[in-house]
Amino acid sequence: MAGKAKSTAAPPSAVLTQVPEWASTTAIAQLIGRSTRRVQQLTQDGVLSTEVPPGGGARRYRTAQTIQDYMAWQEQKIRDELSGSTLEELTIKKLQAEVELKESQGALHKLKTAIAEGKYLPAGQVQGDLSDFLRRLKQFADRIPSRAAGTMSGYLDGDLARAMKKDLQQELDGLFEAFVAAARIQDREDADPP
Repeated sequence: MAGKAKSTAAPPSAVLTQVPEWASTTAIAQLIGRSTRRVQQLTQDGVLSTEVPPGGGARRYRTAQTIQDYMAWQEQKIRDELSGSTLEELTIKKLQAEVELKESQGALHKLKTAIAEGKYLPAGQVQGDLSDFLRRLKQFADRIPSRAAGTMSGYLDGDLARAMKKDLQQELDGLFEAFVAAARIQDREDADPP
């Protein structure tokens, strides 16, 4: 046996093919990436629960059920955080948009009333009023993509909501550019009568 050397290599590590039914606090902490103290706190708060295994002994966690309970708790926590802040932000944006809409409607009504009464308005005042109305209308329209994305964020993932917001914003910008270009063409035609 002089020619044979003993193999000192460690045997290959065993691959875990089944999840153990019962786990300790330390094992659960490793699985969810938290400290053992945090697992104990979650147990005290009622998020996680322990049971006495059928063979008796110290209380332990049912591994699969505990992980599922923890994930459900995390998802609910995130939903609660998002819904509270998003709802407040959406309410504020909605109120701001409504105020701007009412202001622009008031300005439009004022213009219509003056025209209906047959009052002749100086061109400078008409241009100023129209510019103010269009500015308010653009501000209102520019908030539509954010409001729509915020409303749909509960139904879509964040990337899709941002992409939708970007597409809506590009569409609105294109419409406003076409509107401004058409107004400039009309101004040139009015300046050069045939």
